[in-house]
Amino acid sequence: MTVPLLIALLACAWLAGRLGWRRARQAGIVLALVSVFAVGCGLVPKVLLRPWQSPYAQRPALDWAPSNAIVLLTAGVTYPPGGPLEPGHTAYSRIAEAVSLYRDCRMSGARCTVLISGGDALSTGEPLALTYQRTLELLGVPDADQVLEMRSHTTWQNAQFARAPLARIDADRVWLVTSAHHLRRAVFAFRRFGLEVTPVRADYLRGVWSLLPSAYNLSVTDAVLHEYVGMALYHWYAWRGRTDAPPEGAGPPVD
Repeated sequence: MTVPLLIALLACAWLAGRLGWRRARQAGIVLALVSVFAVGCGLVPKVLLRPWQSPYAQRPALDWAPSNAIVLLTAGVTYPPGGPLEPGHTAYSRIAEAVSLYRDCRMSGARCTVLISGGDALSTGEPLALTYQRTLELLGVPDADQVLEMRSHTTWQNAQFARAPLARIDADRVWLVTSAHHLRRAVFAFRRFGLEVTPVRADYLRGVWSLLPSAYNLSVTDAVLHEYVGMALYHWYAWRGRTDAPPEGAGPPVD
């Protein structure tokens, strides 16, 4: 998202130059350069991330109920040559957190079920939930304690389609696991669908100071801008009273 915005700004500056608007062209070029350094050197990602993630910096106390559901929100896949689909590199912090919660829950003697939420959002031919299930089994979560939700393509749909399996699980408490920068929007969606959840963060993003613009800061800014735009869209859904997934072609999907 950040790079297309910078390209658009430079394109506007070029167009202004073609139209003879010298001051507008110069202003556009300067603004683009300032933006590259403000984002790439760490200022913008730090400013955007601090208030967005801070409510979830500390993990909650693990006061287990008699029956618990751990909802794991999926985060992409990768396809190694010659092998089956695997969770993407950004997914393993979420998987590790969900497995850690599951083990702690079982050690406490409470009942615990992991709900893996994710359909075939990337058109790979396999739902994300099924791909993640294999990894959780390898990490010691038995199939009997896993429930798959394989229809959702976005966070809004994660919440919508989680209602039925969570009702069947009939848990006293629901723990929602995802990345810290994604939690605010995920919690909003789940509560919008009447699901009270305890948010638990996995990875925690930070901007880093750099003398020269870094690709890492650009990537982090992309991630948090995606969340800001997605939250604005979800507030619009809520304002419109939407309690279902947007139909195909009804607007840009936000995962």
